[in-house]
Amino acid sequence: MAEKIRLKVKCHACGNQMEGTAKYGKGHYVSEGLDFEFTATGRIIDSTGKARIRGEVVIRCPHCDTRNKYEI
Repeated sequence: MAEKIRLKVKCHACGNQMEGTAKYGKGHYVSEGLDFEFTATGRIIDSTGKARIRGEVVIRCPHCDTRNKYEI
């Protein structure tokens, strides 16, 4: 089952608000909306036993072309 990743980030250089979503599951990654690079770095298991993906996101601001890096 694919996990839906939702991003809502602010550019650290110009303050532009960027939003994007993607689906990730079993090594398959499909971006929807604003394109960003995603690298899975592990899993997080919450108190109910549900696993979520942990990773790094790199997104390029369309206004100032700055490369922004975030951890999710």
